[in-house]
Amino acid sequence: MAPPSPKNPNLYSYHLCVLLLVSTTTLSAAISTSYSTLCPSSLTPAQDIQTDHDDILSLTRSFQISTGYFSGGDGNLFSADDDDLYNSYRSFSLFPHGASRTSDKAIVHLTATLTITGPRRLAYTSRGHRHNYTVPVSISFILDGYYSPVSFQLCMVGSGTEQSADGSLKHYPDVALRLRVPSPPSLADPFVTGTLKGSDDFGTIHLLAYAEGDDYKYRSESSKHAACRTPRQTAIRGSFQALGGNGSAWCAHLKEQLVTSYRLEHSGATGPLLGRLRESRKMDVNQMQCTEDGAVRAYVVFSNHTAGSERHGFYYYRQRRFLVDEEAVVAEGRWDFVRGVLCLKACRVARSVSAPSALASVREDECGIGMSFWFPAVWTMRDRSVVAGMLWNSTQETTPSGNTAGVITASSIEMTDHDQIILDVAGNHRSSNLSDVKYSYNDTMLEEAKNHYHLKFKKEIKIKGSHSFPGKGNYTYRDFEFRFFGEGMGGNGQAYPVTIGSVMVVGDRLAADDSFSHRHAELENGLLKVSYDIQYSAPREEPRITNGSYMLTPEEQERVSAEGVYDPEKGILCMVGCREHNGSTECQILVTVKFSSLHAGGHEHGRGVISSLRDNKTDPLFFEKIDIRLYGMYSHQVSEAISRMDLESVLLVASATLSCVFAVLQILHTKRNPEAAAATSVTMLAILTLGYLTPLVLNFEAMFRSRRSRYFGYSMAGPLEIKEVMMRVPILVAFVLQLRLLQLAWSGRRRPADQTPPPPPPVVSERIVLQICLPLYLLGAVLAATVHVIKVRAAAEHPLVVRVGGEPATIWEDLVSYAGLILDGFLLPQVILNASLAGAGSAGARAISPWFYIGCTMNRAMPHVYDVVRGRIFEQSISPSDLYASPRGDLFGVAWDVVIPCGAALLAALLFLQQRRRGAASLPSRRKASGGYELVSNI
Repeated sequence: MAPPSPKNPNLYSYHLCVLLLVSTTTLSAAISTSYSTLCPSSLTPAQDIQTDHDDILSLTRSFQISTGYFSGGDGNLFSADDDDLYNSYRSFSLFPHGASRTSDKAIVHLTATLTITGPRRLAYTSRGHRHNYTVPVSISFILDGYYSPVSFQLCMVGSGTEQSADGSLKHYPDVALRLRVPSPPSLADPFVTGTLKGSDDFGTIHLLAYAEGDDYKYRSESSKHAACRTPRQTAIRGSFQALGGNGSAWCAHLKEQLVTSYRLEHSGATGPLLGRLRESRKMDVNQMQCTEDGAVRAYVVFSNHTAGSERHGFYYYRQRRFLVDEEAVVAEGRWDFVRGVLCLKACRVARSVSAPSALASVREDECGIGMSFWFPAVWTMRDRSVVAGMLWNSTQETTPSGNTAGVITASSIEMTDHDQIILDVAGNHRSSNLSDVKYSYNDTMLEEAKNHYHLKFKKEIKIKGSHSFPGKGNYTYRDFEFRFFGEGMGGNGQAYPVTIGSVMVVGDRLAADDSFSHRHAELENGLLKVSYDIQYSAPREEPRITNGSYMLTPEEQERVSAEGVYDPEKGILCMVGCREHNGSTECQILVTVKFSSLHAGGHEHGRGVISSLRDNKTDPLFFEKIDIRLYGMYSHQVSEAISRMDLESVLLVASATLSCVFAVLQILHTKRNPEAAAATSVTMLAILTLGYLTPLVLNFEAMFRSRRSRYFGYSMAGPLEIKEVMMRVPILVAFVLQLRLLQLAWSGRRRPADQTPPPPPPVVSERIVLQICLPLYLLGAVLAATVHVIKVRAAAEHPLVVRVGGEPATIWEDLVSYAGLILDGFLLPQVILNASLAGAGSAGARAISPWFYIGCTMNRAMPHVYDVVRGRIFEQSISPSDLYASPRGDLFGVAWDVVIPCGAALLAALLFLQQRRRGAASLPSRRKASGGYELVSNI
């Protein structure tokens, strides 16, 4: 069971806004009493003087901190450790919203909002067991204080608030923020450090951040043009290709690409500087700032974490937190627009191991680290990094250019994270234009892949008929993408082409359809060269059972870079790949895939095998073969599915519109026949009214969801589609009309007690309808819930089964589907009411218009007819995409598609016979009243 969701952030924002308004009016009064006791005497409050607008903006930018790190604090305030699973990290931000000069030139007055966010361990009880989970919690403080550019000291006081678990606001009064803010920051002094103190139960929080202001003081020009090394014979992309030109946006593009994670490879790096990084396997360029003239500064950290250990969930935010590891450097330098290389000089950061954020300083004697970054223009199977880099000891004698001895090489590791949307700190989608990058195939790998292909598949006969595979005729690069799950291993993965032939199809895929279709004929002996990036994961052991619940074990992540050949005539892919395993490189991996035909139906996309080419099973790099089953949709299948959704949208709107027409005809029928209102079943109209209300309530989110996003997981939420909203308008109108019918039926029965004739029998008969229908509906709901429980228990017995068609329905969704069955039999209450009235000897009138009950019956039966046609004509899709005849709103299947229309038609036929008999029975009475009876009386 998933933990409960955090509190509504909108509610929290509302409370925060109220607090800001209240705190702003009381802050000036509070500061006079608490500032003198909490801040040093050297920062004496002074009177504000008029400050021009540009100066105010400069001051606020100097003190702004968007991402920082904090440690300490009371144990009840935040959890001791960060939680990667729930993206709960310790961070803080400081945003000034007011700054001014004072009468004392050495004092600056500042007001700001400080927000600290950290993990907090919460608990909930489910099925008698207590479960712990972690959520990020934020506390905001409204502060007012003064800053001295002489002592670099900033002291601010104020109060904070947070939303507690019960929804109320918890206050933290008399909080003091003391920061050391260098003015201006420099390579030797780039950090903002300080503390946040409150009451005894608040504790002391230590703060650390990398200065972000524009007033950074770079060193002399000679230091900016330090010697910059790159490997010999390395092809480097130019500034225009890599950064989109040399305009004012180059800085943003540079930060977008370089602020990422890198894999480190050591080649005998020694000495007191690089020797400290010998155990580091990963590097993160965590912060970066640059100016229009090309000056760049950065904060870089090193760790032993494996690549991708921080990433969880579908979205991944780079630079989402300020990293604090044991080893870190600060660097400054310049981007070389001519060579397309970033050259930096770095200094080691010294910190206290016990309290990393309590102290951070830069040692002048440890500033001999040279760093360079560039964008490779040629990719290979072993090196597919968007950004490459190099670290060396700049204090040693310079070796010949291109010599990589004694250096550390770096390569970005996030190029092929296709399964996650990479977002920058502002939430923008990140991608790379790699259309100009060339790919160099490894001839040895290609020959080995060809040999395995000829050995395994050369004798396979091509299937006759209209069977075509990706690579023939009209196709796109997306037809080569596939997802898979392992049979027996319980894991899953995905594979994405890097190149097809000579065309690069990664990055932002600017080299896609047009250029790709013109080069697809680059075949050698009927085979097409391809390269792939394959990622898969599998549980390390069987799931454990704890407290009666299945507990999934950690998964082992694997990534394989592969090259090989593809036969477009047979749909066979054969590749040899490499992977990093336990610090070593394994290049004896064979990947074979047999794609399904482009016109094949069903969910299966093909089959394949991932196996080791090593014969010795005792070899530590040997692994058992993994049989995989592919699933996914070809591009034309996606187009057909979207076209089908468009058709279903039209059918849905047409059905709702016809419901409006039938409801209007019934209203007119009721007004022409006043006695019909009292004979209409209120229960039937209530069921129909709720039937139109349900999609308006449950499917409200669907109005804002793009159709294409159902098929492409990496598609970002786009603008609101008006058609999705307009689809609900006829349903809303039908709901209002049903309310009108319900009101007419209810009013028709509310006659005065002394009226002659007395109140009609329908009032009593409606109770009989409820006595019959309510137990029947409740019994059906119990049966539906029982069937749901049986399905859940059956699925729990096989926790590693991969569900291709999406997650199973919840009990609420199954009950909603059962409610659709009640709607299919909406005429049942009216049939029971008519039978009750006939038994009571009341003839009455024809209560229901034939247009209404026949038309509504057809509306309920048509989705089942369409479901039969859809199953025979359209191919099943991976994602649930049914708008009309959706299984989430009714019961569908071979049996239901026969039983429900027949049952609805039977009820309509019974109602027709009942109303015909009632009309015939009332005919003699009307004849008597019209004159025949009066003539006999006169005689």
